[in-house]
Parts: sequence; C-alpha cells; structure tokens
Amino acid sequence: MKFKEGIFSDKDFITPAYINLSNPKIFEVDEMFYSTLIAVNYYREQDDLILKSLIDTNINMNISIFYEKQDTYKTIRELTYHIGNVGVELKENKTNKQDIDIAAFSYNDARFIRKEMQVNNEEIYYMYIYLTVFSKDKKELEYLINKVEGISQSRGIQTRRAYFREEQGYITTLPLAENNKEIKNVAKRNILTSGLVSTYPFISSSIFDENGIFIGTNIYNNSLVFIDRYNTKKYKNANLCIFGTSGARKIILYKAYDT
Repeated sequence: MKFKEGIFSDKDFITPAYINLSNPKIFEVDEMFYSTLIAVNYYREQDDLILKSLIDTNINMNISIFYEKQDTYKTIRELTYHIGNVGVELKENKTNKQDIDIAAFSYNDARFIRKEMQVNNEEIYYMYIYLTVFSKDKKELEYLINKVEGISQSRGIQTRRAYFREEQGYITTLPLAENNKEIKNVAKRNILTSGLVSTYPFISSSIFDENGIFIGTNIYNNSLVFIDRYNTKKYKNANLCIFGTSGARKIILYKAYDT
C-alpha cells in the first residue's frame, strides 16, 4: 500500500510518545510528572506583586493567568440589586444565625466594589490563576507542590489541587491561551483594576551584566548584582548614584567601580 506524501505533519514532531492518565493526582507525559494548583481565592487589594515570591524561586513551574473584563453598567446594576436584597434580609432578621456573618460580609463586599466602580472609576474583571509544577520524580513533585502551596498561602493566595482534572490543568498552562471550561468555574474570582496590577507576572529575579562588577545583593531575593555601567546598549549613560549610611563604605565602592 502506498501512503500519501505529507502524512507525517509538523505536529507529529511535538506530540508526546507516552501519556499516563491513570493517577487522578498526577499527569504523566514522557516520564515527566505534572500537578496543577488552582488559585481559588486571594486578597482583592495588594500592595506588592502576589506572584513575585513564586517567580523568584527555582521551582520548575508553568503559570497561566486569564482576565475577563466585565460590563461596568451591568455589574453595577447587579450589585445594586444584590445589596438591596441582602440588606432587607439583614434588617428583617430573615437570615439564619449561622449564615448572618456570610450575608453581612457579602453585603459589605458588594458595597465596596460598587463604590470603587462609581467613585474611583475602577473596572472589574474575572481573573483565573493556574500553577502547574513538574518534576521527573514523584516524591520531589510532592515536595515542590507543598512548597508552592506554602509560598502561595503566605502571599494570601488559597489554592486547590486539580485532582481528576490534571489533564485540563496541564493544557491550560501550556502556551495555547485556552482557559478550560471544566476548571475555570473553580478558579473564577472577581478583582478590580487596582488589584489587577499586583498580578503582573514579568519579574527579573537577578541583575547580571557579563562584564559588570559586583555592586551588592538584591534585597528581594539575595541574588548577586553585577552592573556594567559603560554598556551603552543597555544603559543611557554611565552616571552612578550611591546611597548609604555613614560608615557603609560608599567611597570604597565608588573607587572600586571607578577603576
């Protein structure tokens, strides 16, 4: 039998040779193990980049962030309707004692969002964050997952493991710009424009110029800083400004840098 020319396409070069879906907690592709964490809750207001602590680590990890802008007029109308209904229930004491705290929190949260949108011209988005950690060893993968969960929790991010949805989590964190419908409802969280800035993912974990001299250490991750101030392609000029307390040896640093 003769085969047509071109039956072997480009996608066959990147298609994995082996996929194992038998473990609901781990997704295995070509002897590499993957496990996905879904961010289910985080602070709406952030003063720092919430993903910075994760990006600064050396953990093998893929991160996907999706944003969906919501209609401002429709959102304000729905918030007003919600505030009115919950407010009446709270005043008339129709809510059970066990649920009254939740209702009160929902009421105050809705009022806060509406105020920010009406007074401060904030926009509201639905945001989805997925973290896929991978390793060649199962035990190491479990260790890394626990570490990522701990770092996320310290940054105010609550995560949930994508058990029985590891394949969907793996695909979602590939560079395909596909937010899988089967897991997006779990990750959906509303956030205002001011909070959206804190999810900026592009962070340089080190400052290193090949021909630079040692300046000091990065206060955020303790990495070494080497700068070549005469690299005109990277820096506009060779000026240098040094700040420090008395006795911090600023003069010694300047002389070392000037020679």
